[in-house]
Amino acid sequence: MMEAWLQIVIRQLILYSLPVLISLTCVAMIEARLTGRAMAHPFAAIIGRAVWLPLLASIAFHRGVIITMSGNMTHGVKTAAIRMAAHLILCAAGFLLYLWSLSHMAPVGLPPLHHWWAKVLMFFNLCMVCMHLLPLPGQLLGEWLLQSRYGTIVAPLCWRYAWFLITVLAASPLLDLLPGAALVFPIYELISNTAMH
Repeated sequence: MMEAWLQIVIRQLILYSLPVLISLTCVAMIEARLTGRAMAHPFAAIIGRAVWLPLLASIAFHRGVIITMSGNMTHGVKTAAIRMAAHLILCAAGFLLYLWSLSHMAPVGLPPLHHWWAKVLMFFNLCMVCMHLLPLPGQLLGEWLLQSRYGTIVAPLCWRYAWFLITVLAASPLLDLLPGAALVFPIYELISNTAMH
Protein backbone atom coordinates (compact mmCIF):
# COMPACT_ATOMS: atom_id res chain seq x y z
CA MET A 1 0.00 0.00 0.00
CA MET A 2 2.75 2.42 1.02
CA GLU A 3 4.84 1.48 -2.03
CA ALA A 4 1.92 2.13 -4.39
CA TRP A 5 1.28 5.53 -2.76
CA LEU A 6 4.97 6.45 -3.00
CA GLN A 7 5.12 5.47 -6.68
CA ILE A 8 2.11 7.67 -7.46
CA VAL A 9 3.62 10.62 -5.53
CA ILE A 10 7.00 10.29 -7.29
CA ARG A 11 5.29 10.03 -10.69
CA GLN A 12 3.19 13.11 -9.95
CA LEU A 13 6.26 15.05 -8.79
CA ILE A 14 8.07 14.19 -12.03
CA LEU A 15 5.06 15.29 -14.07
CA TYR A 16 4.27 18.47 -12.15
CA SER A 17 7.64 19.85 -11.02
CA LEU A 18 8.95 21.28 -14.32
CA PRO A 19 5.68 22.89 -15.57
CA VAL A 20 5.00 24.33 -12.09
CA LEU A 21 8.50 25.79 -11.74
CA ILE A 22 8.35 27.27 -15.25
CA SER A 23 4.88 28.72 -14.57
CA LEU A 24 5.83 30.33 -11.25
CA THR A 25 9.03 31.78 -12.70
CA CYS A 26 7.23 33.21 -15.76
CA VAL A 27 4.41 34.67 -13.64
CA ALA A 28 6.93 36.33 -11.29
CA MET A 29 8.89 37.75 -14.24
CA ILE A 30 5.72 39.13 -15.86
CA GLU A 31 4.62 40.62 -12.53
CA ALA A 32 8.04 42.22 -11.95
CA ARG A 33 8.12 43.59 -15.50
CA LEU A 34 4.63 45.14 -15.39
CA THR A 35 4.95 46.56 -11.87
CA GLY A 36 8.53 47.83 -12.31
CA ARG A 37 9.66 45.98 -9.19
CA ALA A 38 12.90 44.04 -9.47
CA MET A 39 13.09 40.39 -8.40
CA ALA A 40 15.54 39.67 -5.58
CA HIS A 41 17.15 36.90 -7.67
CA PRO A 42 16.08 34.64 -10.57
CA PHE A 43 14.91 31.83 -8.25
CA ALA A 44 12.87 34.03 -5.89
CA ALA A 45 9.58 32.72 -7.28
CA ILE A 46 10.33 29.05 -6.61
CA ILE A 47 11.80 29.05 -3.11
CA GLY A 48 10.12 29.04 0.27
CA ARG A 49 7.46 27.08 2.12
CA ALA A 50 4.64 28.94 0.34
CA VAL A 51 5.72 27.29 -2.92
CA TRP A 52 6.54 23.74 -1.90
CA LEU A 53 4.18 22.91 0.99
CA PRO A 54 0.90 23.46 -0.92
CA LEU A 55 2.28 21.63 -3.98
CA LEU A 56 3.48 18.66 -1.90
CA ALA A 57 0.19 18.60 0.04
CA SER A 58 -1.82 18.51 -3.21
CA ILE A 59 0.26 15.65 -4.56
CA ALA A 60 0.63 13.66 -1.32
CA PHE A 61 -3.13 13.63 -0.71
CA HIS A 62 -3.90 12.86 -4.40
CA ARG A 63 -5.97 15.97 -4.98
CA GLY A 64 -7.38 16.79 -8.40
CA VAL A 65 -6.81 20.54 -8.12
CA ILE A 66 -3.06 21.23 -7.86
CA ILE A 67 -2.14 24.62 -6.40
CA THR A 68 0.78 26.54 -4.95
CA MET A 69 1.86 30.12 -4.28
CA SER A 70 4.68 32.17 -5.71
CA GLY A 71 7.63 32.78 -3.43
CA ASN A 72 7.91 36.31 -4.81
CA MET A 73 4.26 37.34 -4.45
CA THR A 74 3.33 40.93 -3.61
CA HIS A 75 0.00 42.15 -2.26
CA GLY A 76 -2.66 44.23 -3.93
CA VAL A 77 -5.47 43.90 -6.46
CA LYS A 78 -3.33 45.08 -9.40
CA THR A 79 -0.57 42.52 -8.87
CA ALA A 80 -3.14 39.75 -8.26
CA ALA A 81 -4.84 40.67 -11.56
CA ILE A 82 -1.45 40.55 -13.32
CA ARG A 83 -0.78 37.08 -11.86
CA MET A 84 -4.22 35.85 -12.93
CA ALA A 85 -3.69 37.16 -16.49
CA ALA A 86 -0.22 35.57 -16.60
CA HIS A 87 -1.64 32.18 -15.55
CA LEU A 88 -4.32 32.54 -18.24
CA ILE A 89 -1.63 33.20 -20.87
CA LEU A 90 0.37 30.16 -19.68
CA CYS A 91 -2.77 28.01 -19.77
CA ALA A 92 -3.25 29.05 -23.41
CA ALA A 93 0.45 28.29 -24.09
CA GLY A 94 -0.03 24.83 -22.56
CA PHE A 95 -3.05 24.29 -24.81
CA LEU A 96 -1.02 25.22 -27.91
CA LEU A 97 1.85 22.94 -26.84
CA TYR A 98 -0.64 20.14 -26.24
CA LEU A 99 -2.08 20.67 -29.75
CA TRP A 100 1.43 20.53 -31.17
CA SER A 101 2.30 17.35 -29.24
CA LEU A 102 -0.90 15.65 -30.47
CA SER A 103 0.07 16.36 -34.07
CA HIS A 104 3.54 14.82 -33.53
CA MET A 105 2.60 11.61 -31.72
CA ALA A 106 4.55 8.41 -32.31
CA PRO A 107 2.48 5.69 -34.05
CA VAL A 108 3.07 3.21 -31.20
CA GLY A 109 3.97 3.31 -27.52
CA LEU A 110 3.29 5.82 -24.78
CA PRO A 111 3.33 9.56 -25.55
CA PRO A 112 6.65 11.31 -24.80
CA LEU A 113 7.15 13.25 -21.57
CA HIS A 114 6.69 16.65 -23.24
CA HIS A 115 3.12 15.59 -24.15
CA TRP A 116 2.29 15.17 -20.45
CA TRP A 117 4.16 18.34 -19.49
CA ALA A 118 2.05 20.32 -21.98
CA LYS A 119 -1.13 18.92 -20.39
CA VAL A 120 0.16 19.73 -16.90
CA LEU A 121 1.14 23.28 -17.96
CA MET A 122 -2.40 23.79 -19.25
CA PHE A 123 -4.09 22.15 -16.23
CA PHE A 124 -1.97 23.71 -13.46
CA ASN A 125 -2.40 27.22 -14.81
CA LEU A 126 -6.14 26.65 -15.21
CA CYS A 127 -6.22 25.63 -11.51
CA MET A 128 -4.34 28.81 -10.59
CA VAL A 129 -6.70 31.01 -12.66
CA CYS A 130 -9.71 29.52 -10.85
CA MET A 131 -7.95 30.04 -7.49
CA HIS A 132 -8.09 33.78 -8.10
CA LEU A 133 -11.89 33.58 -7.89
CA LEU A 134 -11.68 32.44 -4.24
CA PRO A 135 -11.49 34.82 -1.23
CA LEU A 136 -7.89 33.92 -0.35
CA PRO A 137 -4.90 36.19 0.34
CA GLY A 138 -2.77 36.70 -2.75
CA GLN A 139 -5.68 35.87 -5.07
CA LEU A 140 -7.69 38.49 -6.97
CA LEU A 141 -10.96 38.20 -5.03
CA GLY A 142 -9.13 37.85 -1.72
CA GLU A 143 -6.97 40.93 -2.32
CA TRP A 144 -10.06 42.92 -3.31
CA LEU A 145 -11.84 41.89 -0.09
CA LEU A 146 -8.76 42.68 2.02
CA GLN A 147 -8.92 46.29 0.79
CA SER A 148 -12.40 46.72 2.28
CA ARG A 149 -12.98 48.45 5.62
CA TYR A 150 -12.94 45.24 7.66
CA GLY A 151 -10.41 43.54 5.43
CA THR A 152 -7.66 46.01 6.31
CA ILE A 153 -7.94 44.90 9.95
CA VAL A 154 -7.22 41.23 9.23
CA ALA A 155 -4.95 41.77 6.19
CA PRO A 156 -1.58 41.54 8.04
CA LEU A 157 -2.66 38.29 9.71
CA CYS A 158 -3.96 36.85 6.43
CA TRP A 159 -0.77 37.67 4.55
CA ARG A 160 1.42 36.31 7.34
CA TYR A 161 -0.33 32.92 7.45
CA ALA A 162 -1.40 32.67 3.79
CA TRP A 163 1.07 29.82 3.18
CA PHE A 164 -0.52 27.78 6.00
CA LEU A 165 -4.08 28.43 4.82
CA ILE A 166 -3.24 27.50 1.22
CA THR A 167 -1.44 24.32 2.37
CA VAL A 168 -4.44 23.18 4.45
CA LEU A 169 -6.76 23.89 1.51
CA ALA A 170 -4.47 22.02 -0.87
CA ALA A 171 -4.54 18.95 1.39
CA SER A 172 -8.32 19.04 1.91
CA PRO A 173 -10.94 17.88 -0.63
CA LEU A 174 -12.61 21.33 -0.60
CA LEU A 175 -10.86 22.60 -3.73
CA ASP A 176 -11.85 19.47 -5.65
CA LEU A 177 -15.48 19.89 -4.60
CA LEU A 178 -15.91 23.65 -5.12
CA PRO A 179 -13.76 25.26 -7.84
CA GLY A 180 -12.72 21.83 -9.13
CA ALA A 181 -16.15 20.36 -9.85
CA ALA A 182 -17.70 23.70 -10.83
CA LEU A 183 -14.93 25.20 -12.99
CA VAL A 184 -11.57 23.43 -13.31
CA PHE A 185 -12.62 19.92 -14.36
CA PRO A 186 -15.40 20.92 -16.82
CA ILE A 187 -13.22 23.60 -18.48
CA TYR A 188 -10.22 21.25 -18.66
CA GLU A 189 -12.37 18.52 -20.21
CA LEU A 190 -13.74 21.00 -22.75
CA ILE A 191 -10.34 22.34 -23.85
CA SER A 192 -8.79 18.83 -23.90
CA ASN A 193 -11.61 17.54 -26.11
CA THR A 194 -11.26 20.62 -28.33
CA ALA A 195 -7.55 19.90 -28.76
CA MET A 196 -8.17 16.24 -29.60
CA HIS A 197 -10.85 17.00 -32.19
